[in-house]
Amino acid sequence: MNLRIEQDSRVRRITLAGPARRNVLDATLSADLLRELADAEGDSGTGSILLDAEGQVFCGGMDFATPLPDEIFTFGRTATKPIVVAVQGVAISAGLALIANAHVAVAAQGSSFGLTDIREGRCHPGILAAVSGAIGERRARELALTGRVFSTPEALAWGLIHAITPAFELEDRVIAIATALANADAAAVRAAMRY
Repeated sequence: MNLRIEQDSRVRRITLAGPARRNVLDATLSADLLRELADAEGDSGTGSILLDAEGQVFCGGMDFATPLPDEIFTFGRTATKPIVVAVQGVAISAGLALIANAHVAVAAQGSSFGLTDIREGRCHPGILAAVSGAIGERRARELALTGRVFSTPEALAWGLIHAITPAFELEDRVIAIATALANADAAAVRAAMRY
């Protein structure tokens, strides 16, 4: 399994652990990730979920050879516990869908982003819908049509991410956020998640 799972007090940390494959989402990794997210959701000892990745690429897109479950593009909508995402390096296409499903997303300075599937003659509606929900339909369509890579400041300005931090501070920053969310008043968190 190309995932590493750790439990630190009330924070469940799920790490994409396939850097040799640029953490590309395929059917197996997607199913494993959804299973781990569901397990964290059902665990009363978990208050928040932290999603991050090993290597220089957060997620290099998806493997189009096999269909991915639709839920991999929508899991944030039905989550009952806050999901924090830490982005480093490069996030492409399906990687943007993962970020868009987070409730709090923090990126390292110098990270880059793109909906680049059109360069290979592809466009996945699930990815486009997820990204549209985060940054707006018109902007997402422009990115999908041009396939251009965009910067961390642009991702922040458009709402794909919520904060930028120096790379050496990324881990500490997201752990602090996930810990605060995990230990916040449970009723208040539930109300915010239902809003």
